[in-house]
Amino acid sequence: MKLSAYPYNWKYGIYLLITVLSLSWNLAAQTTDQKSIDWQLGLGLGYVYDDYLSPLPHQGNSLLFSCGTAQPLNWGLPKTQGLTFEDAKWTNQFSFSVNPIYSKSQAGSRMLHGNADIRDYLIRKIVHQPDWSASIGGFLALGGGGRYCLVNGNNPASLDLYLEFGVTALADYRFSLLNKPMKLTYQGSLSLSGIAFSPEYAESYYEIFYLGNDKNIVKYTQPLNNQHWRQQLSLDIPLSRRKSSLRLNLRNDGHVTLYNNIRTRVLSTHFSAGYIRYFNIL
Repeated sequence: MKLSAYPYNWKYGIYLLITVLSLSWNLAAQTTDQKSIDWQLGLGLGYVYDDYLSPLPHQGNSLLFSCGTAQPLNWGLPKTQGLTFEDAKWTNQFSFSVNPIYSKSQAGSRMLHGNADIRDYLIRKIVHQPDWSASIGGFLALGGGGRYCLVNGNNPASLDLYLEFGVTALADYRFSLLNKPMKLTYQGSLSLSGIAFSPEYAESYYEIFYLGNDKNIVKYTQPLNNQHWRQQLSLDIPLSRRKSSLRLNLRNDGHVTLYNNIRTRVLSTHFSAGYIRYFNIL
């Protein structure tokens, strides 16, 4: 194919290439902000109790997959200033996690549990020292999942759906070990209020979804009927200076509810390892 057969197409291509290069040069000249993204995979132990399905507690093995992002916000700072996590007072965090549990009771019954949780945090730094800092904030969580009991024929499964608002506190400590800059971080979160789905006691899901008996299935949640917490302690070990780190994490999750005289408890503790990457965004 000859370019002369298309006398204008190649000219447009050159113009387009020059335009893209000019925009890239202009964008590269602008200040950039820092951002991080992380992935983690964990193993641990889980405890599951749901008296809608079984009067027995179940314990077993638990898996955890989580990923998330974090980005400093330039509230109160000049927009022309490139932001890092060290100089920003406000930070936005986003996290997504999946937690399946396979558990058994002492009587030999088996129960499967699964949950997916999405959270968006807004955190403000209140203390900033050269080697440590402390922050507080709030979060909005959306989650769902449920349990399946392998030996229960009448009510074999139960469903979880919730939307919650809560508070979080975070503290980190920076130190050197073997001439490498390490960071130790603790973050704890607790739900305060929200809404959740729950059937009436002894009500089947057939009655709810097929017969339309949906009265009192949406419950207002608060700490008296819904204790939902998360604690995690993580250690970041740099792999390349200011670009990536190995993250070791110990995480404890608990969700204890009492809706419509139905009690549930899901507790899990995981040790996870993962990778965190820092990069700049325009």
